[in-house]
Amino acid sequence: MEGAAPVDSPIIKPINKGVVHRICAGQVILDLSSAVKELVENSLDAGATSIEIALKQYGEEWFQVIDNGCGISPNNYKVLALKHHTSKLANFPDLQSLTTFGFRGEALSSLCALGNLTVETRTKNESVATHLTFDHSGLLTAEKKTARQIGTTVTVKKLFSNLPVRSKEFSRNIRKEYGKLISLLNAYAIISKQVRLVCTNTTGKNVKSVVLKTQGSGSLKDNIITVFGMNTFTCLEPVSISITDSCKVDGFVSKSGYGSGRNLGDRQFFFVNGRPVDMPKVSKLVNELYKGANSRQYPIAIMDFTIPTKAYDVNVTPDKRKIFFSDEGSILQSLREALEKIYSPSHVSYSVNRFEETNTEKNSSKFYPHSGLQFSSKEISPDESDPKEQLYCEEQIAEGDILLGTVKRDIQCSHVVEEVDHNNDEISTGKDFTLRVHGTKKADSLSGCFRRQLKDHSQ
Repeated sequence: MEGAAPVDSPIIKPINKGVVHRICAGQVILDLSSAVKELVENSLDAGATSIEIALKQYGEEWFQVIDNGCGISPNNYKVLALKHHTSKLANFPDLQSLTTFGFRGEALSSLCALGNLTVETRTKNESVATHLTFDHSGLLTAEKKTARQIGTTVTVKKLFSNLPVRSKEFSRNIRKEYGKLISLLNAYAIISKQVRLVCTNTTGKNVKSVVLKTQGSGSLKDNIITVFGMNTFTCLEPVSISITDSCKVDGFVSKSGYGSGRNLGDRQFFFVNGRPVDMPKVSKLVNELYKGANSRQYPIAIMDFTIPTKAYDVNVTPDKRKIFFSDEGSILQSLREALEKIYSPSHVSYSVNRFEETNTEKNSSKFYPHSGLQFSSKEISPDESDPKEQLYCEEQIAEGDILLGTVKRDIQCSHVVEEVDHNNDEISTGKDFTLRVHGTKKADSLSGCFRRQLKDHSQ
C-alpha cells in the first residue's frame, strides 16, 4: 500500500475579535453566582452602604444589582463595558498593592457578550441619572436621562442566551445555580461591615420574596447572628491567631461536641482581607481536627485572614477565588496549633473523691434480683481505732457489647481492697453499691461473690 499523499499545512490566521470576545467571556462568567458576584464587588468598590440583588425567576429571566455607591462619571460611559478597561490598574506592579475586589476590566464586558446589559447611574455631580444600553461587544449604543438617586443599577437579561447549549443547561439547573448564589451572598453578607445587603426573588405572578437581609452591622458577630440566627452563633467560639506581626486570623469555629456542627460542610467561609476565597487546604485541616472532637459532623468555620498584599497573589483565575501564598506552610502550621488546643480529644478519667464520714448505716442490705442490688456495711477493716478513708468510685460491668450494669460503691478501709475475678468481671469489695443486671442468674452469681468476700473478711 502506498503512503498517503502529504497534506499542505493549514494557514495560521488570527481569530476574529468578536469570536475571541465570546470565547473569553465564557471563561470569566461561569454561572449565575459568578455573574452576580462581579456586580456586587463593583458596588462594594464604589463605597456602597446599601446593596440590593433582585432576581426574576431565580435569575433565569433577569437579575440586577442596585447600590447607593458613588456612581459612574459621564466620561467613563463609552469605555465602561470594553475589554481590558479598568480604573484599578495603571501598571503591572499595581497588582501587588491592590485593596479592591475588581481590577481586570473583564466583568461588564463579559456580561455584555453573554446577555443584554443596561446600566443606570448617577454621581453627586449630576442632577439626573443616565440610562445606558450596550451591545454584545461592549459598545455603548444608547443613553437617555432617567430618575434615580446617587448610585448605580446594573441589569442583565437572559444570561447565556446567545450560547444555546449553555443556555439550556442554565435553565435546567436554575435552582442549583440559585442555591450557589445564595451561599455566595451569605459570604459577602457575613464579611461586609456597615453594608446593608438585601436579596429578593420574584416568581410566578410577580410574587416577591426576601431571601437574604442584613442591617449593615459593624461587627462580624452581628452579621453571623443576622444571617444564620442566634442558635447557630451559640454553637461557635471565637478564634484569634497571630501568625506574624502583619498576619493574623480572626473568626469563629464550631465548639467541640456533637450538636455544634452540621451534617454537611456547607457553612465554611474563608476570606483574605475581606475577600471571599476558596481555601481547600484550610478547609481540610479544620475538618480533620474537628473529627477528633465530633466525628459525626462537619464544623462551621468563618475565618478572615489578614495578610499583606505582597504576601499573596489573587490574580490566578478570572473569578479571583483561588489564592497563592508566599508562605502557606507557616499559616497552616499556626492554624493547626491553635485549633488543636480547641479540638484536643477529651480523655475519660477515673475520678476518686476523698472525704470524711461521721455516721453510716450499720448492717443494712437489700437485694432486688432484676432491677438492682444494694449492700451496705459500716466497715471492712477490723481495726476500729484507725482513721477511715471513704472512697467513691463508679465502674461499668460489660459483657461483650452489652452493658450489664453500673456498680457504685463507697469503701471504708485502711488496707488494700481485695479484688475478685468472677466470670471475667472485675469487682471490688464494696460498702454501698448498686448493680443492674439482665437476669437472675447473673445477679445470684454476683451476690454470692460478695457474700464469700465478706465472710473472708469476718474471719
